[in-house]
Amino acid sequence: MKKIFLITLILFFTCGKSAVKKQDLHNIIKGYIEYISKKRKIDNKKEILAVTFHDQTKEKSEYSIDIAFFKPEYMEDIQYKNVYIFEGYKLILPDNECKSIEKMFKKVAYENFNQKKTIVNYDFENWHVVLNKKDEITFLSPIPISGCMKSILMSKKLKFSDSYEDITFSNPSPDCS
Repeated sequence: MKKIFLITLILFFTCGKSAVKKQDLHNIIKGYIEYISKKRKIDNKKEILAVTFHDQTKEKSEYSIDIAFFKPEYMEDIQYKNVYIFEGYKLILPDNECKSIEKMFKKVAYENFNQKKTIVNYDFENWHVVLNKKDEITFLSPIPISGCMKSILMSKKLKFSDSYEDITFSNPSPDCS
């Protein structure tokens, strides 16, 4: 009886933790790439896609996904163990807290991208997406482009929580059509 109880507890705590679905994660990344591609040409030979996954607040069972492109000449001390490929882009998972997402990408030969050569501050654009335990989006950042992000993510069939709040500005976000 004790064994059954312990197994049930282990399964409850293992399965109860937030874990992103592979298709949702891939669609969020594709949405980010689509957004950046509308703004500028991405050089997949010179830019690295970084994706991080973090538990936001364990009480709410929320987790976040952060995505950004980086150029190696501006990267310094970014910790990652492996290099992956995603739709032709090299991808790293810096400071990854969720080992299960590593299995969602194809691993390729390791490369050290920490090649900072200049002190110029590189202005990169990132997405920050927060999801709840039902895999529904609850928050998008940066706020000024959240309307554009929402439009792209809805076209990728991602779900938004009833608690998601649209925030609008007098300056409209970039055109997402």
